[in-house]
Amino acid sequence: MRFRALRVAAAAAVVAATAVPAQAVARDGQPVSLVGKKVVLVNDDSVQAAKPTGTDGRGLYVLRQALCRAGADVAVVGPWAQQSGRSRAVSGAFQVATAPPTAVPAEFAADCANAPGHGLVLGACQSSTPCAADSPSVTPADAVDIALTAVLPQRLGWSNGPDLVVSGINSGPNTDFAINGSGTIGAATVAIERGVPAVAVSAGTRVTPPPTDATYAAAADVVVRLLAQPRLWTFVRDMVLVNVNQPDVQPGSAPSPVRWTSVGRVSQGAVTYTATGDGTYQLSYRAVTPPPVFEAGSDTKALFDGFVSVSAVTVNRTYSGPGR
Repeated sequence: MRFRALRVAAAAAVVAATAVPAQAVARDGQPVSLVGKKVVLVNDDSVQAAKPTGTDGRGLYVLRQALCRAGADVAVVGPWAQQSGRSRAVSGAFQVATAPPTAVPAEFAADCANAPGHGLVLGACQSSTPCAADSPSVTPADAVDIALTAVLPQRLGWSNGPDLVVSGINSGPNTDFAINGSGTIGAATVAIERGVPAVAVSAGTRVTPPPTDATYAAAADVVVRLLAQPRLWTFVRDMVLVNVNQPDVQPGSAPSPVRWTSVGRVSQGAVTYTATGDGTYQLSYRAVTPPPVFEAGSDTKALFDGFVSVSAVTVNRTYSGPGR
């Protein structure tokens, strides 16, 4: 099946790719087991999960719990603070620090405790001293680089790299043009550049209201089921990440059907700046009116139709269409 490629933000420099771990792909098309798989979990919402709304990383912990229960050895290395909309940006910090978040939500604290990595959870900040509450955060892309090149080899002995990087669960959707600015997608991009399979996952049909635990749990279940498919582990060979979007669900409802989609080419809204008259400008976000017509087969249309959208997104920005 063909997927329309969308160009995402490229790296500031080319990063030498490492080999895809041989143990990651099942042979003969057999389902892939997550038991013993080394998984790095990152997001762009932060590792704090302290807000009642759950928009600052709760989805990450719901996903971590699901992956741990499936037998994976999960390590979290994420941004210290909120970094939504940072795409593939790097902070440029010459010195960074890592530290456990202020407090992992109690219901998730013991997840992966019996795995070899003992459920490592770290946030990364720009600092030469231990991360404090007001420390500036690294970007999601930075977090993956820090994890793969330094933290995991040093802390867990993962010198050959992880089997997989999963970015999310993001609070709110990442579809259409929005994925170009997404820190969730940007973090997964870094993994692909380094030759590690990557999945980005988001929850919620709209940005507001934020996803419920039922929606986060549904997204986590979809990821675990998708990771059993050998096909998902091979996209990295073509510099492709897999982008998953879970629509809103009600507690106790049946699982949303999955639809493979292309990345849409419409915008639901745009950032604008309004002059205040004193040389400054006020930022605002305005929805497109009238609402856009979503393309048939696109990720956003699937989401609004109640389907889980799964798209293959290329990290290679080379144009190969007509007129080349």
